[in-house]
Amino acid sequence: MRGLHRIAATGRAVCATIHQPSQAIFNAFDSLLLLKRGGHVVYFGDLGSESSSLIRYLERFDSTERIQKGENAATWMLRVISDSSSNDGESYDYAQAYAKSIDRKRCLARIAAIQRNSTNQNKLTYSSKYATSTRTQSRAVFKRLMTIYWRSPSYNLLRVLVSVVVGLIMGLIFVTQRVPSTEGDMNSRITSIFVTTVFLGISSFNSVLALFELERNMFYRHKSALMYKSSSINAAFSFAEIPFIIWASVVFVVVFYFMIGFSPEAAKFFTYLLFFALTLATFTYLGQMLTALLRDAETAQLLGSAVAGMSALFCGILIKPQFISSFWVFMYWITPLHWVLEALITSQYYLDESPIMARPGSPYNMALITKGDCVQDFFDPCYGTAEQWVEITFGGWFQYENVWRADLPYLLGICLLSRVVCYVALTKLNYLRK
Repeated sequence: MRGLHRIAATGRAVCATIHQPSQAIFNAFDSLLLLKRGGHVVYFGDLGSESSSLIRYLERFDSTERIQKGENAATWMLRVISDSSSNDGESYDYAQAYAKSIDRKRCLARIAAIQRNSTNQNKLTYSSKYATSTRTQSRAVFKRLMTIYWRSPSYNLLRVLVSVVVGLIMGLIFVTQRVPSTEGDMNSRITSIFVTTVFLGISSFNSVLALFELERNMFYRHKSALMYKSSSINAAFSFAEIPFIIWASVVFVVVFYFMIGFSPEAAKFFTYLLFFALTLATFTYLGQMLTALLRDAETAQLLGSAVAGMSALFCGILIKPQFISSFWVFMYWITPLHWVLEALITSQYYLDESPIMARPGSPYNMALITKGDCVQDFFDPCYGTAEQWVEITFGGWFQYENVWRADLPYLLGICLLSRVVCYVALTKLNYLRK
């Protein structure tokens, strides 16, 4: 209340909705608009000293119970308008009484006089429909959202813990054999990359839905009150996720990367970290986008599950790119998982000269024989490199040259597109409307 008094002292009008206030708080207001069920006006006017004007108005009616000495006027008035009855035992309608009162006529006359005397000189104009600048709005909303994120361990701490656990489980599988030597070893590592990427990506997608829906619904109310723009909340959601995405990515990659025996080269490590972080960002922002577009988190999760399933199927791992039918090949090009996995796999095995023993009769074995790198001999197996295995296994569709010229721009574009769609949805849609 002291804060409201300071605002009112600057000449600003303060309107507040109060429910059963204390006597001290109630008497601090200058005027009162009292409504009964249905939105009908019971009283509108000055409160007076110690609510004397309100008390004097209500006690003029015979059905009004007189206020007791020291009784809270706010509690008394609510009891009066809800329990009052006239002399004949019927409920008294204070709203109807006010509609016929001289007080209402004076109020309407005053409004009419103000309207008649309106000129361009005394017309109230505002430079913007918002009270503060976009920068101030964005800064305040971002600060609030970061506080919410820090106070939501079930969301942020849980996803970090899941990243650590998944990294440990998948890394322990290879801790005793850190260098691949056969096609089976390479397949196991590719499968591990695929499983961890899909699992943690979908986990990021699902975990953001409930939190975003809760804050989205709160934003609908704030938007109706013109508190801040859609761009402010959209930017806040974009930037608030970044530190937690980086945190979850770092703890996972540090655990998983070295346990599985990947290259110790700094360039390869940070490339893997970058694209894994982009994976989490892509799935997180897509989850926010779908929640902004759809009515509730359950619907977004249902649609997201279908999209994730199709992405996993056509990303080039379960079905190699060269074996995808021409009808479905478009799915290979549009699914984000394809671009993520291409970057993770090819960047890791680029110029990797680790000898990989070919399995007799495998496409890798036949390709090495065709190239003349070895001869068909049951007792003398063929050997190629890890880089050759990746190129042959994926039919030349996974190329290291695509990492920076295609994979990175595509994933950044998907993140940007999801933020744009999310902004439009927050601006145009409101699922709290009756």
